[in-house]
Amino acid sequence: MRAKSSVRLVLSGLATLVVLGGVVGVDRAHGQATAKGKCLTVEAIRQKGGWDIVTQVPGFEPYWFADDKGNFQGMDYDLLVAVNKILGIPKTRYTTVPWAGVLPALMSGKSDFTPEAVAVTEARRKTFAFSYPEGDNSIVIMTRANAGIKGPDDLVGKTIAAETGSAGEATALRLREKFKAAGKDFGDLKSYQHQLDMFLDLGNRRVEAVLTNVAPVTAYMKKHPGVFANVGLVDVPLYASWVFRPADMGEPGCIGTEVNRALAELKTKGVIKELQLKWFGHEMPLPDYATWKSLE
Repeated sequence: MRAKSSVRLVLSGLATLVVLGGVVGVDRAHGQATAKGKCLTVEAIRQKGGWDIVTQVPGFEPYWFADDKGNFQGMDYDLLVAVNKILGIPKTRYTTVPWAGVLPALMSGKSDFTPEAVAVTEARRKTFAFSYPEGDNSIVIMTRANAGIKGPDDLVGKTIAAETGSAGEATALRLREKFKAAGKDFGDLKSYQHQLDMFLDLGNRRVEAVLTNVAPVTAYMKKHPGVFANVGLVDVPLYASWVFRPADMGEPGCIGTEVNRALAELKTKGVIKELQLKWFGHEMPLPDYATWKSLE
């Protein structure tokens, strides 16, 4: 049986925890604050009966989405099932929220970690630890077919959409600063809580381009052939990885270390390649896990 989604509101104030200079560690197994630096262990997860995960409202196809009955599916879902078998984790309890609440929930201890394809950016590396990558999560420009937009420079004067708190929004803001330095700007930059709303507004001509991750763009375009176009990267390519608190990555037994060990085993056995072929239809290049740095 696949897990049913249960949407809950993020508690107010979680977002502020991301930007605090010293984040206090939280023992999720016992609900007590611990000294900074103590990690959450796989054994503690087993003792409490499984993971407690706060993740995005399903809609990041094909990494993370739901069928018409609300059952979770996608590469991230399947990959976590495979990781849990290796680590002996009996269950995953999901809470879903808009994307803007996912990483704050991780840093506050409401979520054990974030097993969802997150774009690995230099800015995020200053706060989070990243697992071995599972695929591509680059930010691309999605527009309507024959709209005359062929690249980033064509976004000057246009109404642009991006998801709140996303790598797409951060990329749009960097591009805006570049434009402003040259005396230019977007016509407008609109922020959205959900991917689907951006795509619908693009189709309805309320925005002229969407800056977001390549995976959901490709999936949406397949459902609407000939209507939209992916005109390429906004900036540099980005990998997709799961996210951990830095304190939970490094020592043997810590959840980040052990999840990485499981991912390396699955890559060696060809399981990650099989899942890429299942959900994307092609193999995506990955970095050498032996030289990948999960922590800065």
